[in-house]
Amino acid sequence: MLIIDRKKLGVVFVVMGLMIFIFCIGIKLDGRIRATAFIQNNLGQLKEYKIDQYNISYKLPSKWEAKSESFAGNEITYNNNFTSQTDGINGFVQVWNYNGNLKGFLDMSKKISESDSKVKNFTISDINISDKDAYLVEYKMNSHGNIYHAYEYFIKQDSEFIRFCFNINENKANGNMESIFKAIVETVGKE
Repeated sequence: MLIIDRKKLGVVFVVMGLMIFIFCIGIKLDGRIRATAFIQNNLGQLKEYKIDQYNISYKLPSKWEAKSESFAGNEITYNNNFTSQTDGINGFVQVWNYNGNLKGFLDMSKKISESDSKVKNFTISDINISDKDAYLVEYKMNSHGNIYHAYEYFIKQDSEFIRFCFNINENKANGNMESIFKAIVETVGKE
């Protein structure tokens, strides 16, 4: 025979209701919290960029300088370089026409990078970006006497992948930057 304590059952339902309420509030505040994080790190508001060929959009801090660049061949079909002199950040957003195994591509890149004496601490991590499987590649590199921390995000999309690369001068790096970069990458969306 099953005996139900109505008071305990009532408490369980109230706690579950509060958890659902807090979760819903968190979802609503997520965008505002990110905007606050960008402002607190002196990155300002975000500006939207569209990749019409793939119906993809993404956002970058509006105070960063951005400039599109084209490459010969058909591997890199979109490239937008960005830089912020004051924040010590530079990088790019690319779309690669690549139908192969992305993990294999990154493993090959790791082998090549490990043979370069200017690249150190190369790691590849599985991550999730907006409910899509993705990879984060991190390493340090020496460029013109400066040490940079590099964060590269790779997101597979159909027969392409999107690549975000952020390089930050070691002198300007802080503990918040990785979460800021990931928040920027999470602005990627299909239109």
